[in-house]
Amino acid sequence: MQKLARQAVKTFCRDPKLSAENFQSSYDKLCGLLDTLTPQDLNLNPRLLHDRGHYNASRDGAPVTYMQIYEDQDVTVCVFILKHGVRLPLHDHPNMFGLLKVVHGVVGVQSYSLGETSFDVGVGGMVPATKHTKVEVRAGDAACRLCPGDHNIHEIHSIDGPAAFLDILSPPYGEDMRTGHDRDCHYYQELSPSLAPSLAPSLSTSASPNSTWLLSVPTPADFWCDQVDYQGPTITSDPDPRIS
Repeated sequence: MQKLARQAVKTFCRDPKLSAENFQSSYDKLCGLLDTLTPQDLNLNPRLLHDRGHYNASRDGAPVTYMQIYEDQDVTVCVFILKHGVRLPLHDHPNMFGLLKVVHGVVGVQSYSLGETSFDVGVGGMVPATKHTKVEVRAGDAACRLCPGDHNIHEIHSIDGPAAFLDILSPPYGEDMRTGHDRDCHYYQELSPSLAPSLAPSLSTSASPNSTWLLSVPTPADFWCDQVDYQGPTITSDPDPRIS
C-alpha cells in the first residue's frame, strides 16, 4: 500500500514538466500495482464484507461505507464498500482521471462518456452522452479506467453480495488548490429517447445507437455513506514523494 500510494502521488502530481510519455509510463506502473491488490493488503475487517442478505436500511444502516486512505491536492486514494444489492448512483468525474480496482465481490459498471466541457449543467439540465457496454468486474480483474473525456460518468452496483473496491481519483473532488475552482460531484439519470426533447444544435447527438441523454438530478435519496477508519499499513512518503 505504501508503494501504491507513492506511485499514485508520483503519477498524478500535475507537474507541468512531466512529459506525456513519462506520465503514461508512470500510469502504467500504477495500474500494474493495482492489479495485484487484495483485501489483505488493505487489512479490511471481514465484518465489513459479511453478507447479511439483500440490503435492508433498518437493519444495515448506510448502504455504502467509505474509507479514506490518502488525499492531497492532486489525488485521492479511498475504498468504497457496497452492501448486497446497492449502488453508487450515476455520477460524474469532472475533468478527472480515475482507477477502480475491485478487491472483493463483483460489481456491475455502467459507464458513459461526456466531453471535457459538458459538466457545467445545473440540476434539471441535460447533456448528450455515449453509453458504453455494461461490464461485470470481479476481484482479480484489472482495474477499470476513466479519464477526462472517456468513461467519466458511471453507476456501480454490487452483484450477488457485498463488494469492495479501491478508488484512485485525480484531481480530488472539492476545492482545487491549484486552480481555485470547486470540483463538485453531480448525479444523473438516463432519459428514455422518447423523453429527450429537441435541444439546441450545440447539444445535438449523432445518430449512433450508443448516443443517449443524461438528466442532472439531486443526490438520490437512497444513497448515503457511513465512514470507517483505514486500518491497513501506514502510508508514509519520502521527504519529496513526487520524485521517489
